[in-house]
Amino acid sequence: MKLLKCGALLLLLLLVGVSRAAEPPPPALLSALDRGVNLSIWFTYRGQSGIDPARWYPTAADWRQIKALGFKHVRVQFDPVYFRDPVNPRALQASRMAELKRALAPAWAAGLVVVLAAEPQGPEKSRLVRDAAGIEELAGFWQAFAKALKSVRPSQLVFEVLNEPTDTDAARNRLLMQSLAEAVRAVAPRHSIVVEGHGYSGVDELLAFEPLPLDNLIYSFHFYEPHTFTHQGAFWGWPMFLKFKDLPYPSSPEALAPLVEKADDETKPHLVAYGEQRWNRTRIEARLDQVRDWTKTHGVPVWCGEFGVTRLGPPLEARHQWLADTRAAFDARGIRWALFDYVGHFGLVTGNADNRELDLLDAEALGLSIPAAARPKAE
Repeated sequence: MKLLKCGALLLLLLLVGVSRAAEPPPPALLSALDRGVNLSIWFTYRGQSGIDPARWYPTAADWRQIKALGFKHVRVQFDPVYFRDPVNPRALQASRMAELKRALAPAWAAGLVVVLAAEPQGPEKSRLVRDAAGIEELAGFWQAFAKALKSVRPSQLVFEVLNEPTDTDAARNRLLMQSLAEAVRAVAPRHSIVVEGHGYSGVDELLAFEPLPLDNLIYSFHFYEPHTFTHQGAFWGWPMFLKFKDLPYPSSPEALAPLVEKADDETKPHLVAYGEQRWNRTRIEARLDQVRDWTKTHGVPVWCGEFGVTRLGPPLEARHQWLADTRAAFDARGIRWALFDYVGHFGLVTGNADNRELDLLDAEALGLSIPAAARPKAE
């Protein structure tokens, strides 16, 4: 009798006391996230001086090349301010929403999935995540934005509620992500939604993220480790990046010794540390093992929405090697990815729209399908 009572109690707990596992996105959608590329400055900084459309905006030839390379999706960051009605934050400018749909039509015609990632600029992002009023405003924007796009098939469009939220508190960020995801889900119940960890959404931030009790979510992280190498020469972020140049990869004390000898007192400790850390494929694999283990533990899909190396400082051969090692580590662990970036400071291609040049060694490092027209002609 006692066993029967225990059995009945266990059944009751299973029926009413244990939450079901969240349903993942459709397999076909996840397959489309296997490999993609970012188009970062297209609907961010829209119309601002210094942003040359010929450099940053994709053309018909770009869409053909993106498809031919074997990419399955594009990640497009956008600034909500560009679409928001300046008088009513919960309303949108219809003309600009129509512009967005027209701009994305070639991607969908090419069979690419589009991930739209909200990226408010600078102080505006800080304002929106600072308190309940800002979060409510951003959630209201997402309800209007997702509602305006819900007619696009869920197999073609994914919503990423906030790129690199910057808030340093993991618990507070979790509530933020849940609020924004629920706002989208209320008006677009079948579309997949991307959420990500606090701060700048690195590996550690993903590991600190307790998954949300919502279906059809994808968990994103960004990978630029080590930043000393991947961001050398960058003129944004940490001022020290500008002082890093020609740093090799893999790193070791021996490889860094010539640069350490010539470095000034401010730069030298960072170069010594980078050498001693011995960044190589094995170390990258160890970091991504943590991601693989996290997704297995929680039973949720993960996607690296950004990874890459700037062209502003590193030796090209070192850049190619880092890309090759990281991409191989992703693929071996079943981690879906989107290269940062198609053009620009991290670009897979260089030049303006009428004179694009594909970096063939980058393409090979990424395991892409190199179009015959892009291969050098035999002598």
